[in-house]
Amino acid sequence: MALAVITGGATGIGAAAVRTFAAEGYDVALLDINGEAGRALEGETHPGRVVFFETDVSKRASIVQSVEAAVAQLGTPDVLFANAGIQKLSSLFDLKDEDVDAIIDVNLKGVLYTVAAVAAPMRDAGRGSIVLMASDQVFAGKEGSIVYGATKGGVAQLAKSLSVELSPLGIRVNAVCPATVKTPLTDVIFENVGQQSFDGDADRAWAAEAQTIPLGRIAAPEEIASVVYFLSQPASSFMTGALVPVDGGFTAQ
Repeated sequence: MALAVITGGATGIGAAAVRTFAAEGYDVALLDINGEAGRALEGETHPGRVVFFETDVSKRASIVQSVEAAVAQLGTPDVLFANAGIQKLSSLFDLKDEDVDAIIDVNLKGVLYTVAAVAAPMRDAGRGSIVLMASDQVFAGKEGSIVYGATKGGVAQLAKSLSVELSPLGIRVNAVCPATVKTPLTDVIFENVGQQSFDGDADRAWAAEAQTIPLGRIAAPEEIASVVYFLSQPASSFMTGALVPVDGGFTAQ
């Protein structure tokens, strides 16, 4: 049975990816800090098994421990989706040190350390596909999203540099770059945007965001997960180092 390792897999895009891979018969090692949601997904029935490993990706030791446990229990990973990430909107003049550190630790260091942990058994097997969660902010700036955007730009560069290093070892590395997606994380963000800019109306905030996208709507997590799945499969075998927009045309403007 093939194995996919998915970080941040308890909710949102990660959960959609967990279900997509498990439905296709993959065993899935779900790494997340959210124990309640992770164990609920572990209890779902799919052709492939879902096994939850409580993991704080801001801590390298936690990542290594979970990956080693997943490999011991489930075998060599064929796929990694390094998806875990956090966001907090702030202007330049209101940045808090603890928020800057947390976003960098999870979004950038967490991705790098996750890849390092999972790529080692992939290297030994001579195969693997890694997909990193980047963002439309690889290509465009957004107000109040300075640190998040910077980390996602860093993830894009990781995809390029890692593809150069790992491709000769049989490991492909690509990044998916979504526009805004309706998830529990963005629900919190748009509740705050609604409070600050739309008289407390989150629906108006979401509608305004949709108007910035040529397709005129917000993406569903499953739409991103399907692209992640494609990037992991032989159908994309000549793709590595790619930054793949899944953004409804946002960055085409």
